[in-house]
Amino acid sequence: MFDLTVVLPTCNRAKLLREAIEQIVTGVRCELELIVVDGASTDETPGVLETARAKLGERLRVIRESTRGGFVRAANTGFRAATGRNLTWLNDDARPLPGSLDLAVEQIDAAPEDVAFVAMFHRWHSLRNIAYQMHRGRRPYSLCHLRGTLYANFPVGRRLTFERLGYFDEGFYVAAADPDLSLKAWHAGMRIIPAYGAMIDHDEVDDPRRQADHPRAVTDNERLFDKWDLPAKDPFRNNFDPWRPCTLRGLRGAKVEVSLPLGRRKSERGESVVKVT
Repeated sequence: MFDLTVVLPTCNRAKLLREAIEQIVTGVRCELELIVVDGASTDETPGVLETARAKLGERLRVIRESTRGGFVRAANTGFRAATGRNLTWLNDDARPLPGSLDLAVEQIDAAPEDVAFVAMFHRWHSLRNIAYQMHRGRRPYSLCHLRGTLYANFPVGRRLTFERLGYFDEGFYVAAADPDLSLKAWHAGMRIIPAYGAMIDHDEVDDPRRQADHPRAVTDNERLFDKWDLPAKDPFRNNFDPWRPCTLRGLRGAKVEVSLPLGRRKSERGESVVKVT
């Protein structure tokens, strides 16, 4: 069994994809499976993947969609096909620094059962919503919070945890699924902790595909706040408390019952009982 499966959705970004694959597999020590989910690319992506397959052999799996279904569905397709005991995802414009994936695997392997994800630090081009920060040289790498609750942009978690949480909510298309998955983990009584030393460069390349996705991303973010009963935004200060990394109240207007790691049950306020999916 592989130590880690990396799911990498892509569409019409052949050059970025080539660079991403090279960065992911170069120097990694753990047994790694890479699943690329191609959203019906019409550029040079198939050729890039054939070249990579010749080098990586069985470590590379390619799933090609007949039509692009968006980042969220592509990631779920990869998660469900994964055979690694741990999972993560990367964007095709994200680059893990050398040794980062190995460090994250070591930390999730050593983590208690109630840790859902170890969160890898990433380049965050904003001063807003920063929960934790590390530096490599003079470059800052951050973890973010959502209204006071730590979430993982790039987590590493056990495959069984991803399965228990139901992967990404496919009501999202290209955005907001990662904080939503983290909120599901917190609501299930699990924790997210920093993966110290594990860092990712994330350039968020602004190209025609990203621009075309922007209206859907806005809708995704609106849906996230409609779904969860989150604290009000504090316009004056960073309201993350490292001693209280979760301020989540639950799903909006619902009483939620979910399985916890040791078979315990927890419910939150509201009227109806629904599943966390």
